[in-house]
Amino acid sequence: MATTTASCVLEIRSNLGEGPLWHAAERRLYWLDLLRPAVYRFDPRSGENEQLPADIGTYVGGLVFRARGGWIVVKEDGISAVDAGGRRQKLLHPEAELPGNWFNDCKCDRQGRLWTGSADRGEKDPTGSLYVIDAGLRARRVDSGIICANGPAFSPDGRVCYFCDSYARQVFRYDVDLATGEVGPRQLFATVPEDGGYPDGMTVDADGFLWNAHWDGWRVTRYAPDGTIDRVIDVPVPRPTAPGFGGADLATLYITSASGGLSEQQLKEAPLSGSLFACEPGVRGLPEPMFAG
Repeated sequence: MATTTASCVLEIRSNLGEGPLWHAAERRLYWLDLLRPAVYRFDPRSGENEQLPADIGTYVGGLVFRARGGWIVVKEDGISAVDAGGRRQKLLHPEAELPGNWFNDCKCDRQGRLWTGSADRGEKDPTGSLYVIDAGLRARRVDSGIICANGPAFSPDGRVCYFCDSYARQVFRYDVDLATGEVGPRQLFATVPEDGGYPDGMTVDADGFLWNAHWDGWRVTRYAPDGTIDRVIDVPVPRPTAPGFGGADLATLYITSASGGLSEQQLKEAPLSGSLFACEPGVRGLPEPMFAG
């Protein structure tokens, strides 16, 4: 099993860095600090990291680009649009009746539909669900009983969705019917052992392999389509949170991380916690689709 080490490309003490998302036209990487909160735009050519103006309140759970411009963000109050000036407009809230939940992480499938999961804010109860939101802003719940939602990611042909419940230490896969949009039942894809941390954010490369960050695991793992471990990327911090491909040829794997919740001693042992990391794994990623709505 091959092992690669990621290096720091931006030293910053983010609380809960997340969601690396490459913008091809701008040639910059967008990423988030969920709990500070902030939307950042990193330029790998200059090393500049710019915090963008955005009315996102006290928490942001995920961000995708919108085909008509601006972004879509998921939060504790549902799904919102943010325009180029940073102004936010609420679009829908599929769980308005569950104030103890918030939305965490999101990605778009190859058809431009938004997938996002909800989670118990206390990270104890299985009150979360997985939703698909189409271009007409219609939300459909496709799974439930989730404690801490993370992911999703999609196979190159869009026929498989990957998703995880971090506190269950399980990564799931769902078969997707491209013609109808119907989602099949949950199938276990991989289980992370206790000494491997918790599965967190993920992405899929052009070969169809899944990359998953391991919170409290000091690593990112590349899984083959059959769920076996292909290789491991060592990260010099305990809490890597999400991988995402970027660069002009999508050959660079960026990895966000967190510092929140670590003790003073842990931060001394891993002083780069919260920083942005990268490596060249020898494979390429896929462009992340924009929301069609």
